[in-house]
Amino acid sequence: MEQNVEKQEYETPSLTVHGSIETITQGGSGTTALDAAFPAHTPFDQLTFS
Repeated sequence: MEQNVEKQEYETPSLTVHGSIETITQGGSGTTALDAAFPAHTPFDQLTFS
């Protein structure tokens, strides 16, 4: 039994730099509330996302 499998050429992965990780993640530093401050089953609209 012969299979006709077409092989694709390997494409080397690349990395795109969008800025420093420190600058990108600073948006989440606007509150002092941590995950532990919210009890289980807290409604989504009461969570503090930045």
